[in-house]
Amino acid sequence: LITVNLCPAPAQTLKPYPPRSRRLRSTSTAGNSIVRSSDIHLPKTLAEALEILEANPEILPVAGGSEIVGSQYDRLIDFPESILSIAKLRELRKTQRTEQFLEVGACTTMTGLLGLPKGTLPSPLGEAIRGIGNLGIRNIATLGGNLCSRRHFMDLWPFLASMDAQIEIRSASVSRWASVYHLADEKGLPALPPRTLVTRIRIPLVSYNFTFFKKIGPRGIPGPENAYFVCLGSIKHGKIDMFKLIFSGAKAFRVKDLEMLLLGRKIEGPLKEIQGIAQSYKQSLEKQDWFDGRIFGGILDECLSRLFTS
Repeated sequence: LITVNLCPAPAQTLKPYPPRSRRLRSTSTAGNSIVRSSDIHLPKTLAEALEILEANPEILPVAGGSEIVGSQYDRLIDFPESILSIAKLRELRKTQRTEQFLEVGACTTMTGLLGLPKGTLPSPLGEAIRGIGNLGIRNIATLGGNLCSRRHFMDLWPFLASMDAQIEIRSASVSRWASVYHLADEKGLPALPPRTLVTRIRIPLVSYNFTFFKKIGPRGIPGPENAYFVCLGSIKHGKIDMFKLIFSGAKAFRVKDLEMLLLGRKIEGPLKEIQGIAQSYKQSLEKQDWFDGRIFGGILDECLSRLFTS
């Protein structure tokens, strides 16, 4: 028996089961098995959603739900005990562009991003988005969900972190902006402050004349064998003017000190110096001990080889 309880947000008093809430029960049978029931809260505004989240810190915010469904292969899907549905909140679906950045609501779908007017979406995000799942997945998967996975860094995280994108993090009482990299803790693991939602993402409109990225592992919802290598750079007058390199999967890996060492270097510089920087990258990844260093090393060598022959 699968039971889903739909709980619209209460107007004033916040309790898991407010007396005045309307609860609908949906039932599906599968032999004699019993599946855990789920309570789904349906706020009408962002303010209501944040109040529910404050009162129920263990609740799982869900928009498209592609990660929940895609990570399970049984005939019956097992949902969390308590879900906060935010998919229809208008405040989280707005998009605007200024001269300096593109601001996207967290519940904007991948298809919605690809449907923006030509030239609106900064390169290389379009190509990265088209590599996510299939059309059905992109129709429901959201930008906020892609950034806020609790178990793995998804496809767009390394791109937006490399682009120095900002996220708006809101709770019932506080709103602030932070770097996308704020979603990784000191150990490089996915992290989001409790009782908060990522509501908007600001993507700087910066152009890169060197881009290199490679997706590793099987298609589908990412697992331990999946990772993404992303390197964005800018070359001016034969020198490296900007350089960002992020490798992410089960953990996030970035070495800003090595990025700084490459700035100002000629792309026809001594090969020995470049090999030394590559070796430092490889040794730094080995210390994290979460991915096959040989695979990372091979991709890194290919990336730097292309950069210094640009």
